[in-house]
Amino acid sequence: MRNDVIESIGKGGTSLCLCVRMARTVDVAAIAAAAGFDALYVDMEHSPISADDAAAICMGAPGFGLTPFVRVPQDDVGLASRLLDGGAFGIIFPHVETETQATMLAGACLFPPRGYRSAVGSTIHLGFEAMSQKEVAECLDQLITTTVMIETERGVNNAESISAVDGVDMVMVGTADLSALIGVPGSLDSPEIRSACEHVAAACKKYGKIFAIGGVRNDPELAADYATMGAQFIIAGMDANYFQQSAMKDVSSIRNALKT
Repeated sequence: MRNDVIESIGKGGTSLCLCVRMARTVDVAAIAAAAGFDALYVDMEHSPISADDAAAICMGAPGFGLTPFVRVPQDDVGLASRLLDGGAFGIIFPHVETETQATMLAGACLFPPRGYRSAVGSTIHLGFEAMSQKEVAECLDQLITTTVMIETERGVNNAESISAVDGVDMVMVGTADLSALIGVPGSLDSPEIRSACEHVAAACKKYGKIFAIGGVRNDPELAADYATMGAQFIIAGMDANYFQQSAMKDVSSIRNALKT
């Protein structure tokens, strides 16, 4: 099995990812694929979605052509390990501020000698094919993507040292939290946010890491601006928001029709 998102980005592509916060069943992957997304991530930081449900979505997503990731609560390497064993192609760790923290998180997703992930037998990623422990570790280390989110000024200031960490594949700016913490909540095109993103993008370019953007929704032009800046992985929307927006549009249309 391949990590299609990483392969596409390696060829210069830009991947769009759906945030899954409301859905609990694998059909959300089919819907996301039909909509044109390249990836999805199950947001376990901001929802009560269980590990079982997250794993089921991750196991089913590749069958629809989607690469599945999971965002875990801050520094929860135990949960990360379970989700990686259960079908996730990568973990997104929020609120990363230092090189030391990034090193610990990246190590949790890699087998020795690069990391300290616990040995596991063949997984669903490998079709449960009979393989040696060495072969399993080598294959999964190639497949799995570790993403760290920078969401504070301290994280932005440490972007170079974070990006330099072996095992960190992608560095994502969490624009929503960052904008709130620096006093411009929701102003994702503000000079402050743009400056922060430019700094992180430069660090990613210097160390050969993927630059990613989270939080930019319903603004195609802004997403395109960040892509021009170097972003190759963009969180383009969330299931709950799509449901709400579509429902509001239909209800409004029907009510207006009923008045005529």
